[in-house]
Parts: sequence; C-alpha cells; structure tokens
Amino acid sequence: MPGDVRRQFLDLPRALREILEKGRPEWEELVRRARWGELPVYMVGCGASFAVGLAGAYAFESLLGWPVVVRTPEEFHAYSQSALRPRSVLIVISWEGSAELLEMARAAKARGATVLALTRDAQSPLAKAADGVFLVRGGEEHPDNFMAAVCQLAAMQGLVGVVAQALKRPSPQIGKLEGELRTLPEHIEWTLTQLPDAVQSLAGELSGRGVVSVVAGGLYYPAALLAASALRSLGGLRVQVFSPEEMHACPPEVLEQEKLVLVLSGSGCSVKKPLHGLIERLHGAGVTILAVTDHNQPEVARRATLAVLLPNLSEYVGSIIALTFLDWAAYHLTRQRSGKETRPRGA
Repeated sequence: MPGDVRRQFLDLPRALREILEKGRPEWEELVRRARWGELPVYMVGCGASFAVGLAGAYAFESLLGWPVVVRTPEEFHAYSQSALRPRSVLIVISWEGSAELLEMARAAKARGATVLALTRDAQSPLAKAADGVFLVRGGEEHPDNFMAAVCQLAAMQGLVGVVAQALKRPSPQIGKLEGELRTLPEHIEWTLTQLPDAVQSLAGELSGRGVVSVVAGGLYYPAALLAASALRSLGGLRVQVFSPEEMHACPPEVLEQEKLVLVLSGSGCSVKKPLHGLIERLHGAGVTILAVTDHNQPEVARRATLAVLLPNLSEYVGSIIALTFLDWAAYHLTRQRSGKETRPRGA
C-alpha cells in the first residue's frame, strides 16, 4: 500500500495536466449544449464526492453568481428531487458510480432535468445514463485511490472556468483562476520536492496523537474533510473537522481539553477573519497549534508551534495544494508507523 501511494504522488502532476488540458475541448462543447436556464444548480455526491460538491458550490456561487444546492443522494431523494424542473441541471459527482446514484440520475431525467456526471469512467452505467460526462482523466482506476479526491477537486475548479468561458462570463477572478490552474501541476511538483522536511516534521507532530482536530474555513473546509479521510485511513489517526464557527461555539472548558489543533488556511480565503480570532483563543488556552498556510498569514504562523508555508494562491487552487500536502503527510505517517522512516531530529 505505501508503495502504491508513492506512485500516485509521483503521477499526480501528469494526471492533473490530463484533467485540466486534454479534457477541456470536450467540456466546453458539453457546457454549450447543456441547458442552464433553471437555477439553482444541483450537485450530488457521497463521501469524498460530497466534499467536492461543496467546494464546487462555493466556486459556482462566488465566481458565476449561480446558487447551488449540494446534497447527499439520500438528502436529494428526500428533499430536493421534487424541486427539479424541466430546465434544472443536476451534476452527479462520483469516482466509480453506484446503483443508488444511477437510480437518482434516472429519476431526475424522468422529471426533465439535464443530468451531467463528473466521473472517471465514461463507460459506467452512470455515465451512459447521463446527458453528458465531464471526464476526469489521468487518475488511478482502483477504488482505494485516495488521490482521486485531488483529481476531482481540481476538475471541479476547472469546470467553473470552462463554464465561465463557454457562456461568456469572464471576469478578473475567472482569469486568475484559469492562470493558477494552468500552473497547478508545477505548484504540486514544487510542494512535493521542496518541502520534505516540513512534511516529515508535521507527520512527526501528528504521530501518536489520540485525536486531532482540524479547523478550516471557506474552500479550505472541503479540503480538510478530504484530508481527514487520508489521515484516518493512511495515518491511523482519529480526526474531527470543524469550521471556525463550530469550534468558537465550544464552551471554554471543552476548548481547553483540546491538545492539538491543525489549522488549514490561506491568505486568499474569503472567510479567514473568524479563524484568526479562534487562533488567538486557542493560543490563550494553551492548545498546541499546527498550521498549513502561506507566507501572507503571519497571524496564523506566529501562534503555531509548526507552520508549513505553501505558495500564495487563491483559495480555489491553494486549497488543492493544501489537501495534497496533508495527504502526503498521511503517507509519511504510514511510513513512520511501519518503521521505514524516522522522525526528523528536532521535530
């Protein structure tokens, strides 16, 4: 398993180039053919795909001004299916597809909605039942591929740019997103090659912890949900994820019981102010703070026992790099637990 994970990391930049470059012409054609007249856009996914949908909702709403409803399949069937209209658009997010999602897609089409699938397998029953497929190329095919989350997240942000350009909704923010996505593979390569000491130090700090609380806001929150899965499955940690508001709501006596909090943030995050206030409160309570952030976040770095500084990017792309870094830390936790890697001196 660790060897498989290492190969996934080495292959990730290539996979991202496949997703963000080769699939774009097909995506543009599909976006132009789809009917986008009835809002909100619906997104459905389960597990990691639900978190990807949440990130997509933030991007669609903030960059395109389109309201988005994100549901699990069970929630969609119970609450949202009856709200579909003949010009509604439903985006189903799934790495593998499932019988449950297939049934939901067919029910949505029966109501006249346009069903689009964001998936890796163009031959799956879900893809064949959909009106169109945003194909996520380049990822490993086996279902335990945790790097699928990085690929899906990048594909979702790339889709926002395609929609904006195809429907002639350009803006400075869209232009910035498109530029950052073009350089995302290079940023991932830089992170994986230039921060080996940082990832080993973070893994060393996390190793042996009973429970790790992760706090993140904005687009870093879905990334934290995805990273938590890798930290649990690869790192063997018990991980709980909070928004700043959720942790702020904890009574003082509960907050003081926190031994370690991992903060995920970036200077481009639109909702970073609540996080800064929370960090001051955690620091005052004597909580050990670890941070994955960037150079423009001194408010976070100066309160952290360990601060990993990633490239300064918008939250749309910065959160993808932060997710990759934490997945990499989870891989190093696996190696430390197996005795193949020692904790760095001084960490």
